[in-house]
Amino acid sequence: MPKRHFILLFLLLLIKTACLIAVILHSGIGLGPDEAQYWTWSRHLDWGYYSKPPGIAWEIRAGTALFGDTELGVRAIPLLIGFILPFLIYALAKRCRLSPAACLWAAVAFALSPLGIFSSFLAITDGGMVVFWTAACAYYAGRLSDRQPVNYLLLGALIFCGALFKWTQYAFWIAVLGSWYFYPYLASKRVIGGILLSLAALLPSAYWNLSHDWATFRHVSSTLAGGHAKPAAHAFTQGNLPEFLGAQAVLVSPILFVLLAVGLWRLFKKREPGLPGLLFCGAVTSVIFAAGLAASVMMKMQGNWIIFAYPTAFPVIGWLAAEGNSAIKRWTSAGILLAAVLCGFVFTLPYFQSQGGPFGLQVPYKISPFRHNVGWHAVASTLRRAGYRPDEDYLFADKYQTVSILSFYGPLQKQAYFFNLQGARKNQYSYWQGVDHEPAGKKGYFVVIENSPQIDDPQLAAHYQTLLEPYFASVRFLGKEPLFEANGKEAKGMLLF
Repeated sequence: MPKRHFILLFLLLLIKTACLIAVILHSGIGLGPDEAQYWTWSRHLDWGYYSKPPGIAWEIRAGTALFGDTELGVRAIPLLIGFILPFLIYALAKRCRLSPAACLWAAVAFALSPLGIFSSFLAITDGGMVVFWTAACAYYAGRLSDRQPVNYLLLGALIFCGALFKWTQYAFWIAVLGSWYFYPYLASKRVIGGILLSLAALLPSAYWNLSHDWATFRHVSSTLAGGHAKPAAHAFTQGNLPEFLGAQAVLVSPILFVLLAVGLWRLFKKREPGLPGLLFCGAVTSVIFAAGLAASVMMKMQGNWIIFAYPTAFPVIGWLAAEGNSAIKRWTSAGILLAAVLCGFVFTLPYFQSQGGPFGLQVPYKISPFRHNVGWHAVASTLRRAGYRPDEDYLFADKYQTVSILSFYGPLQKQAYFFNLQGARKNQYSYWQGVDHEPAGKKGYFVVIENSPQIDDPQLAAHYQTLLEPYFASVRFLGKEPLFEANGKEAKGMLLF
C-alpha cells in the first residue's frame, strides 16, 4: 500500500471511529436486544449457547474487560473490527491485482457504506465472521492471481476462526470447490485437512449441546427450514423478496448498489484472464446474492443473512471506479458521499424524534432502524420509582428480548429471569436459573415492554394479570410507564406488575 493511501485511510477511519464513539456515548442509542443478550452470555462464558457459537460472547467479554459493562465496552471490539475491515478490503483488492487507485476506492467505499459503518457499531455475530471471511477471500484470491497452490491448512484456520462466530463461514468451502472447475490447478487432496481443521470450530458448540439436547443444531435446522413462522397456504406467500432486495440496496447504499450491478456485468462480459482473483470475487458475490434472492421467494429472509456476500463486492466497485470514465468516478464519489450522509441522518433520527426535527419536521418513529435501541436509559429510574430494590427483589419477563434489556439496563445490572408464560420457543435463558430459584415470599417485578399502539391496548394488562395469577400468591398491576416519546407522543412503554 502506498504510504499516502495508508495515511489517508488511517485518518479517515480514525475520524469515523471517533464519531461512532461519540454516538455510543451521547446519542441515546442504546444496545439492541440481541446485543444485550450477547452481553449476558459474556457474563456466563461457556463453550456454546442456544442460538450461536461462542465467539460473540468471548468478543464482548474482551471489550467489557477493558471498558466495563457499558455500551462502549460491549461495542469496543466492533469498533476495532470496523477499523480493520477496510484495510482487509484494500488487501483483498490488491491480491486481485487491482491498481492502488482501485484498492483505495474499494476500501473507502466499504468504510463509509452502511455495511462498513454499522459493522463498526453493532456487537453482532456478523462482524467477527466477516473479518475472517474477508481474510480468507484475500488469501484465496491472491493464490488465484499468482496461479500458485493453496495452503489449505492456513485457509482452514481462517475458516475455523470465522465459524466461531457464525457457521455461515463454512459456505467458503463451496466457493473453493466450485472454483476448481475453472482453475483445476488449485485442486488438491490437502483440502481435506483444511476442511477437518475448520470443522474443529464446531467442537465447543458440540460439547455444550451434548448436555443441552442439541438445542443449537435443532434451532439452526429449524431456521434453515423456514423458521418458526406459521405455514402459509402457498409456499411463495411466505417470502419477502421486495423487502429483502431493498435491504440489500440499503446495506451497500443505493448508488453503490447500482454501480455494483454495473461492475459485475462488465466484469463477466470482459472475463479478463489476467484478473482471476476479481472474477472469483464477482462470482462469490453473485452466487450468494442470487441464492439469497431465491430463498426470499420461499421464506422470510433477514437482510443481514447474506452480509458475507459484500466484502468481495467492493473490489468490483473499486475496479469499476478506477477503470471507468469520469462519469463513473463521479457517480462512485456521489455514492460514497450519499452513503455517509444517509448513515449520519439515520444516527440523528432518535434525537429528532424525541426533541423535534429541524423546521418542525416530524420523523415517523417506525422508519428509524434504531427504534429497538431507544428508551432503555429510562428503565432503571422507572423501576426504582416503582419500588424495585435490586438487593432484595428480582426482575422477570416472558420475552428474551425484554429479559436482556432488563439485565443490562436495570439497577445494578442484576440478571433478570425468563418466565415462559405463553409457550414461546426456548432461548438461552431457558437453560439458566429461573424464577423458581427464588425463595417463596420474595417480591418480583414482571415487565412488559411494547411499542405503541400495542402498549396502549387496555386489554394487555388484564391479559398478563390473568396469566400471572396462577403462579403467585398475589399479583398487583402498578401501571404503564413511558420509555420513549416520538413527536410528542408515547412510542414505547412498559407495563409493571
